[in-house]
Amino acid sequence: MNFHFTRLADREISITGKLACMSREVAIARIEEAGGAYIACPRKDTDFLVLGQGALPLGVDGRLTRSLRVARKLMGEGSGITIVPEEEFLTELGMEEHSEGLERLYSTDQMARLLGISARALRSWVRAELLRPARIAGRLYFFDFRQLARARTLLALSAQGVRPARIQRSLRELGGWWEDPTPNLSELAALESGGPLLVRLEDGSLAETSGQLRLDFDTAGEKRAALVSLPRNRESAEVWFERGIRAEECDRHEEAVEAYRRALEIEPDQPEVVFNLGNALYALNRKELAAEHFYRAADLDAFYVEAWNNLGNVLADLGRTQDSLRSFRRALAIEPSYADAHYNLAETLAAAGDQHGAVEHWRIFLRLDPDGTYSELVRERLAPFGNG
Repeated sequence: MNFHFTRLADREISITGKLACMSREVAIARIEEAGGAYIACPRKDTDFLVLGQGALPLGVDGRLTRSLRVARKLMGEGSGITIVPEEEFLTELGMEEHSEGLERLYSTDQMARLLGISARALRSWVRAELLRPARIAGRLYFFDFRQLARARTLLALSAQGVRPARIQRSLRELGGWWEDPTPNLSELAALESGGPLLVRLEDGSLAETSGQLRLDFDTAGEKRAALVSLPRNRESAEVWFERGIRAEECDRHEEAVEAYRRALEIEPDQPEVVFNLGNALYALNRKELAAEHFYRAADLDAFYVEAWNNLGNVLADLGRTQDSLRSFRRALAIEPSYADAHYNLAETLAAAGDQHGAVEHWRIFLRLDPDGTYSELVRERLAPFGNG
């Protein structure tokens, strides 16, 4: 492999944060191969501090990493140290191809699986403007690697009880070093002591970011929660919708069905509510009724990719294979990069005896999601067919 020596040869380089494209050990070896010297923490003679893009460069206390704080201090004292993002570091090493993962987009379901939360909770994060999709296709969100890194960091810090005000300060301190670092944290209000991140609904109730309902204690000495207030101009249909989401998160599917139906009584033509009602009905094994609601959601919004995908799944369960295949293909006609639809189509084709068609879509799935939850299973499926 050919490395670029122009900037790294005879230079002293430090790294902070989690690297996205390689381990710290590999990065150090590459620095040395390029003629540079690695140092664990920056000092006045350090030339570059590489900012890893695998997570926001914050410690477990929510503050900027020690190396980044030191670098900022040195810069204020006139040091020539330069803070560079991981992508630029890879370019200097002649390893641009390794940065391709940073440009990858993750669908709602892929992102949710990587974060260990539900897709419903992830959509709630978007509605609360804690995350911003890089692209939206037919109500299907796609998130870039920076959003994934941000979400992972916010989840980890929330679990540690770090106050949102601390996170806000750190994100402001990052300035231009981290592209678009700040979600809508203006809607975060830190209370007197650290607690979990909660969402304030219009009806006054509290829910965790996962969707679970929480009680709002105000007892002296009780650890209070950090709060996100949803916009106040929401109609009551939105309140019922949020109640349905919270009920689903707690596996109270009958309650969720009732809440979604109440929302639809107020505003009948809401595709997302109809879609969620279909999901709740499916969880209750009411598959014919679930299929009707997925059809309705897709009828209300012909480009509702997830509705077409879920319709394909339930139709496959009902033994309506050809209708199922048409639904998956409709989803992929709207969004060809939807990995889950390729997987579902492949599985349905295989069950119908079309191995050639299944192999085609399994291979596309692996290109789109090479390290996801189902990737190893798909590799096993493809093993008898070789690499062709």
